[in-house]
Amino acid sequence: MAAGEAAGAPRVPKPWLVGVARTLVRTFFRSIEITGVERVPPRGPLLVVANHHNSLVDPALVVAQLPRPPRFLAKSTLWQTPGLTILLDAAAAIPVYRRQDAVDTAKNEETFDACYEALAAGGVVALFPEGISHDAPRLAGLKTGAARIALEAGERFAPLGLHILPVGLVFDDKGKFRSRALLRVGVAFEPRAEQARYAVDPKGAVRSLTDRIRHALEDVTLNYPEAAEPSLVDRASEVWAVAEKPLPARMAMAEAFQLRRNLIATYERLRARHPEQVKQAQDLATRYEEGLRRMGLRDDHVAARYRPASVGLFLAGTLALLLFWLPFAALGVLFNWIPYQAVRLVASRSDSPDLPATFKLLGGFVFYPVAWAIEAVLAGLALGPLAGLAVLLLAPATGHVAMRFHERYEHLIDESAAYALRVVRRRRLRELRADRAAFRTELDRLAALDREEREGEEKPGPH
Repeated sequence: MAAGEAAGAPRVPKPWLVGVARTLVRTFFRSIEITGVERVPPRGPLLVVANHHNSLVDPALVVAQLPRPPRFLAKSTLWQTPGLTILLDAAAAIPVYRRQDAVDTAKNEETFDACYEALAAGGVVALFPEGISHDAPRLAGLKTGAARIALEAGERFAPLGLHILPVGLVFDDKGKFRSRALLRVGVAFEPRAEQARYAVDPKGAVRSLTDRIRHALEDVTLNYPEAAEPSLVDRASEVWAVAEKPLPARMAMAEAFQLRRNLIATYERLRARHPEQVKQAQDLATRYEEGLRRMGLRDDHVAARYRPASVGLFLAGTLALLLFWLPFAALGVLFNWIPYQAVRLVASRSDSPDLPATFKLLGGFVFYPVAWAIEAVLAGLALGPLAGLAVLLLAPATGHVAMRFHERYEHLIDESAAYALRVVRRRRLRELRADRAAFRTELDRLAALDREEREGEEKPGPH
């Protein structure tokens, strides 16, 4: 950052970079839900704090979805990656020098100065207080950097009017192409009490604000208890949500998030006071989960009634769409098969669960445009400039159709296979439905027990 930035307009990510980020994440994810976006302050200095599960996909998602794209802090070693420097500079990213990267950490003075000045100019700075991208089903321990930046900026440029905005990132299968993502924007807050304390007790103020940031992030993320298996909590939320449905359908992520939050809270309240009842529910969940796995079904397959009219409409609509898309999808495969395989090869080299999505995202950003350009040049040389232009326009468009065709075709095959299993293995299906009903009954009983106890605690005692 240039010295004296505070006096002028704050640096922001380049518009073309924001556009690229939006294109990439909307291609990678089948759906992106965002809740609470109206809570983003429309102006003024803003420090965005988010949880960190998916390497470079996380900042891309935040930059793409927030109405005020932030500047991110990023580890300094990323500037050593070929091709990334252009993107990092376009994103106006600020390098962080970490001890574990064997770099000169004294340079972090420049990093912090850049953050203070960006905020003083009314800009938006974002960071991941956990300090690492990880795979744990709960928040990791928070570093104090976010609190230090907020309080020191407030000290140097008082009155700053800084707000801190928590953002939760939730994925249903973070490394999978065309999976789903949810952004939950929390309530922005001003660290007024901590700022007042900072002048006389800086370490205490930093600790206090770090704790406050942690609580704010816990409100917008899922944090599974150590003793609870996340997959069982997720399954319980699906079972508890609905008794039956006409056809298989997955819950919206925002709805599933709230159900899981409620279940986790109920579990935490009841496990100490009613361990036997909680253990019984866990045993029923495990039994049902194993039954689903053995039969190769999802919960919504078991809950679905498959009414003939609904099945007929699904088949007719899906087949008609696939037939319409087929010629365009075939062209898309022809144009995009080589870059698709290149991205798969790069992603397969990852040795960390946090990196496949990043490799796919960056690989797609590089390989697909290069392939389209080469194909357009070859077509132009062989058939003339108009042919080259046609290929340049058709390659990405038909590639998108091919992607949607593949999704819809796989969905048809999966649902047809599930329906066939239900027909062929009727007896096992009845057993599964019975297991599901028993599990749901136990969940209802625990919910009622929890509700009664909380209502009893709220009642005033005798005077």
